[in-house]
Amino acid sequence: MNKSDIKTERVKTDVLVVGGGIAGLTAAVSVKEENPDADVLIVEKQTTGYAGKANKGGGVLQYFDLENTTPESFNEYHANAVAGYLSNQNLLKKYVGMNNILLEKLESWGVKIPRKKIPTGPFTYIFGVDLDITLQMRKTATKLGVKFIDKTTISDLLTDNGEIAGAVGYSILDGTFHVFEAKKVMLATGSQDYRVAPMWSCGRGDGIAAAYRAGAQMRNAEFGNFAQLFRKGSNRECVFGEQVMYDAYGENITKNFRRFPEADISSTAVREWYNQMQAGRGPIYLHPMESESTKNDTMMFYIWDRPYGLPFWKIDFEKGSSVDGAEGEEKWEVVPGFVGEQSPVKVDEQMETTIKGLYAAGDVCYGGSCAAGAVPAPPGRNRGSGILNAVFNGYIGGIEIAKSVGNVEFKKIDEAKVEELKEEAFAPLFRKEGVSAIELIDKIQDIMCPVENSVYMSEHRIEKCLEKIEKLKETAKNLKADDFHYLLSCHEAEAMLLSAEMQFRAALLRKESRGWFLREDYPNMDNKEWLKWIVVEEKDGKMNFSTEDVPINDYQVKPPMFE
Repeated sequence: MNKSDIKTERVKTDVLVVGGGIAGLTAAVSVKEENPDADVLIVEKQTTGYAGKANKGGGVLQYFDLENTTPESFNEYHANAVAGYLSNQNLLKKYVGMNNILLEKLESWGVKIPRKKIPTGPFTYIFGVDLDITLQMRKTATKLGVKFIDKTTISDLLTDNGEIAGAVGYSILDGTFHVFEAKKVMLATGSQDYRVAPMWSCGRGDGIAAAYRAGAQMRNAEFGNFAQLFRKGSNRECVFGEQVMYDAYGENITKNFRRFPEADISSTAVREWYNQMQAGRGPIYLHPMESESTKNDTMMFYIWDRPYGLPFWKIDFEKGSSVDGAEGEEKWEVVPGFVGEQSPVKVDEQMETTIKGLYAAGDVCYGGSCAAGAVPAPPGRNRGSGILNAVFNGYIGGIEIAKSVGNVEFKKIDEAKVEELKEEAFAPLFRKEGVSAIELIDKIQDIMCPVENSVYMSEHRIEKCLEKIEKLKETAKNLKADDFHYLLSCHEAEAMLLSAEMQFRAALLRKESRGWFLREDYPNMDNKEWLKWIVVEEKDGKMNFSTEDVPINDYQVKPPMFE
């Protein structure tokens, strides 16, 4: 192929939604319901309705019984027990207060929600939702007049004097280069999950990288280190397994880090696994029959009516059982599996980023919104909050866009910048030799995955990781692609490398332990020096870090020293 063979097409739309998962679809539908005259286009690198994580996991929605729970009571629990006082408490209370509205919206958009609630922790429950959730949403979006371009990735965002002007990208089928002019852009591309764990691996971080390169600020990048316990044989996730952990000598080790059941796994469970292994007391096992939360592995088959997902879950269960043993086994060996869940695009309470006219929703900005506090988010130590938060901020951002888009003019497109971005996007295709994306990804995963690098950290280990990251940045300059699919992989590998560097540098800066974040060399929470959010942005080709004080005096719940 020659460079001259690449076609360029221009598309103009009022609202460009980047990403066709649950957050993007929610935003698009919300815009059209509020402003039917607005032109709304979803661009998805795979297929809208099948994209994202909402249709690939356990399929649960967080639920608050607002007849018996108030947003204020949950906020108090969350700030003290989960968020480490780093949450945006105003946004969190709004999320809880809108719980019933969001569920009713989903049902009005064709999503079936079996309303049988299962408790997951203090104040919280989950409802099941079937894995066709995003397919139902696409049907609704289509009826409302939303347009779609699938199999096309957005590689970069376009700005004009600090305001959004559009985006550029290319088809992964034939390479057609697209220039999108838009008055407003909603970024809904998911988190950075380093392509490790299957359920989360579609979170490639390319939207994070595009926003960063365009000049948007990132926040809470250090809280991108979620890990889960997995069965060693089948690599199946062990939900609530941390409640029944034992060492090789039959001693219960859950009691070393947990006093009562919690809504989701904490980093302290991963640290305990690591310390026990270091002490020679491994392997570590789960005793599933000792807890109501873990003894019934097939509960999801019948607790909710979810016919679309049932065949998938049955196949998954049967494959796992062939390796691990059937339900009722006395113990399973487990190991921590790194996931990631970095979601740092900074947004305000209307979901607008620091680039005017650029909004974000879902996993791309969950951490950057500060709603979850000092934890990787989703799941933010609240089961079911990943999907429901995506609906929440997709809806909030969509309404905000709909109200203002009619009063906004199209911005000027910098044609020289478009040509520069086109050249950069296709560069790996025209290199005669170089390294593959898979080679680079493997090396990044080798750095990210060990517990002692990503979850239970120290200054020495972080610095060693950063030394390796710096070397890989040189390697990344020689990425080579053989076709458009591999070209996409190259850009995803570059995004992965950027996220890793951002995460390690922010982690090195935060000299304390708080929430999910654990530093072996700084084991205590430091509210005097670190009641702050860490912000990063690109300046002159380098990462620039600053801090932002948490406005704790304006919030309902304060650390003890502030009371």
